[in-house]
Amino acid sequence: MLLYEPQYCIASVVATLILILMYFMKRNYSTKHNKIFLIMLVDNLLASAINILTFYVITFPERHSVLFNTAVNIIYLILYNFMGVLFLLYVDSLTKIKKARLFVTIMSGFIIVYDVLLLLTTYKTHLIIYFDENLVYRHGPLMMSLYVTAFVAVVCTQILFFLQRRKFNSYQVFAVSGFIIGVFASIIFQMIFPRYVISNFTCAMTLFFIYTAFENQAYYLFNDTLCYNQRAFHKTIARMAKRRKPYVIIAVKYESKEESVSHYGRSGMGLLSMKVAERLCAEFRRKSYNVYNNLFVIVSTHDSLDSNMKERINKCFNKPFEVVFHDEILRYSLVPKTTVISVSKLFPFGYELVEFLRSADAFSRSYTSDDALGDALVPIKRERSLVRRLERALDQKEFKVYYQPILNVYEGKYTCAEALVRLYDEEEGFINPEEFIRVAERNGLIDEIGTFVFEEVCRFIRDSRVEDLGVHYIEINLSPKQTNKEELVLMLKGIMDKYNISPSFLNLEITETAEIGADEMKGLGELMTNLKEQGLTFSLDDFGSGFAAIDYLIQLPVEIVKIDKMILWNAMEDPSSMAVLRNTMSMISEVGKKVLVEGVETKEMADILVANGCDYMQGYLYSRPLPEDEYIVFLNENKDKIVR
Repeated sequence: MLLYEPQYCIASVVATLILILMYFMKRNYSTKHNKIFLIMLVDNLLASAINILTFYVITFPERHSVLFNTAVNIIYLILYNFMGVLFLLYVDSLTKIKKARLFVTIMSGFIIVYDVLLLLTTYKTHLIIYFDENLVYRHGPLMMSLYVTAFVAVVCTQILFFLQRRKFNSYQVFAVSGFIIGVFASIIFQMIFPRYVISNFTCAMTLFFIYTAFENQAYYLFNDTLCYNQRAFHKTIARMAKRRKPYVIIAVKYESKEESVSHYGRSGMGLLSMKVAERLCAEFRRKSYNVYNNLFVIVSTHDSLDSNMKERINKCFNKPFEVVFHDEILRYSLVPKTTVISVSKLFPFGYELVEFLRSADAFSRSYTSDDALGDALVPIKRERSLVRRLERALDQKEFKVYYQPILNVYEGKYTCAEALVRLYDEEEGFINPEEFIRVAERNGLIDEIGTFVFEEVCRFIRDSRVEDLGVHYIEINLSPKQTNKEELVLMLKGIMDKYNISPSFLNLEITETAEIGADEMKGLGELMTNLKEQGLTFSLDDFGSGFAAIDYLIQLPVEIVKIDKMILWNAMEDPSSMAVLRNTMSMISEVGKKVLVEGVETKEMADILVANGCDYMQGYLYSRPLPEDEYIVFLNENKDKIVR
């Protein structure tokens, strides 16, 4: 009769085999943690199987040599103790804490060397296990040290995961915690009921939770297809770069012969993209990726490049695609466009390649070399670098608000100013605001920057009491991208209430930096009307530069229209442009709006503008943009002066 009950180990073997089968049946995208997980499965399978054999040799030691009996137990203990180290490496690959990488490597190496060295010598030393003269299985004086090393590995794992716990959802936290709790619970259970060895079965069950929590391959797949997604593409490109392995990308995007394809909106387009993904995946299998809407790529190394690749792509589009949308069968004939990118010396990031392929320039040529790609990626790299700089500036509150005084022509006083956001970089100096505002709009950072500026202006008005220095209001730029947010009214009102600022002290400038369509224009008008009812006033910025067309002037409830500086500067050089400037100012006045002209740099400019009915003037003739302390000094110096 066996001294131990083997059924839990048998169940562990079966459960682990099922997990391995599930692992290979799914289309796994190869990652570091994915590979470690497979090693954990194999380790638990072997440990469970060999543990059954240890039950036999411990119960019937006389049937085999002491060396064989000891070897079987040593192999089991090595495999079982490896599980703690493997789990530490697995969690390390998930958390990706660079500063902890060296510590994890040293700690894992120490535990492995310590355990293996003691176990391989225990046949002679009897420090861990041995069979006595009566062939009874015994634990040596250092057997407990194996539990200690396993405990250390588990504690290190828990610390790593705790440091990055916010990256993971509640189920993932449960899965990792369950593994740790399960290991300790099985040890305690076995101490109370030594006949029932459940440790391997516990590992198998916790590995199931780990599998469902972290090894979900849908994370790397495009919708419900077997085609990889942009996330997988980024990882593949990063792996190629790390190995410095040359590769070729064949990019594919398609257009429909039927104009009705866009009629069904994003849902219909998404279903069509899935059909395309299925065909490309069937043809190219693990080489195909959907990186953006109707943009696909095939990634191939030079040594596995197929000369008939384009012909194979065209074959995928030979037959029409059928899409079932709202119980209607739609058929589309798609025309593929392809381009080839060869990477052999320059190894860009995946996002850089995607941005390049989304640009109009990418498909204007059939082949892009390393050198040409490098040139094309310069503005993309610049934008990404600037995005990181903006994110850091927001996090560390590095933006500064400057104030450019505006002259009220009829009062001869500086009754208002424009708030301008500035960002200083130690390497670049002041970053051009026109550049970083455009980048902020494209990358979803404009809301945070706008909120920061609005709050800074409100704080400044409260702390400096500029109304006592003759300031009626401060102008704040508002991007049309911000006006798409329904919560904007509540946000602005909340900040004004926080600093106890009257809305009459604030004038919002609708800027030209982002284009808006007819529907957005209607929504913008409604939002401005709502804010105007709260007491805020509005200016229309950069009139005449392309954004602020005549119908915008009529539709939007603005009090002031700012004429772009280029119109003024051109007017000083060209009689025709001067006629445009005069007529524009006259038209604005006739529709009941005030005229503000930017870029006033000379007395001659100022005299011409005053003669043509200009209400406000802004420019270096009066002052450059000033930080808030210098702006206060400027106001104090000019509060008793009349400027003509």
